[in-house]
Amino acid sequence: MSARACELALVIALDVSRSVDKYEYALMRDGVGQAFLDNDVVDLIEWMPGGMKVTVTQWGGVGQQRQPILWRHLSDRQSVARFVRELLEIDRGFWMADTNVSEALLHADQMFAQVGSTCRRHVIDVSGDGVANAGPKVLPIASAVGAKGVTINGLVVSGARPDPVAYYVAEVIHGPMAFVEVTHSYRDYARAMKRKLLRELAPNLVQHLPEPRGDWLLSLHGRSHE
Repeated sequence: MSARACELALVIALDVSRSVDKYEYALMRDGVGQAFLDNDVVDLIEWMPGGMKVTVTQWGGVGQQRQPILWRHLSDRQSVARFVRELLEIDRGFWMADTNVSEALLHADQMFAQVGSTCRRHVIDVSGDGVANAGPKVLPIASAVGAKGVTINGLVVSGARPDPVAYYVAEVIHGPMAFVEVTHSYRDYARAMKRKLLRELAPNLVQHLPEPRGDWLLSLHGRSHE
């Protein structure tokens, strides 16, 4: 077997802090599933050498992180559909939790030990709609994770104050070709997640993607923190 058994190992880290109500959580979870089932996304997964591996974590306040779905190998439409069915069945793990982005990143980074170096790229896909209000400072932790070659991307629902988009840009995203995807509403989460997945699955596609419209916003060009 090749030392590189897959192209991408992706941790989907879902925010279940108190700012995300039960309806927004359902829209977020279902939006992730809808994005994975999109034909463009499935086509890219099938095209990738060795496919990809994906896991799902949920995060809230201090000591509130869990991995409800272990690593799954996606290589074709059938494996994607099995993963999405599993995803749509998970409930949120925490209620009325603080927002601890630092521990969310540490927890997500630890998940890569379960797949080792079998995948060429390691990416953390962290969602959020607010800034951290618990845990240690985010920037040193995000910088340390990114320095290992892990990419931390953000999918941010804008509108709160302080501005979560500016926060994710300044504090959270790190690593090779890191970027923030922005949506104005959880109702548009599926479209934003699709666009984000396309960039993560095939980073060279960014120059060919159409300009976003309405709530489907690409906030920034990717950047790298070595």
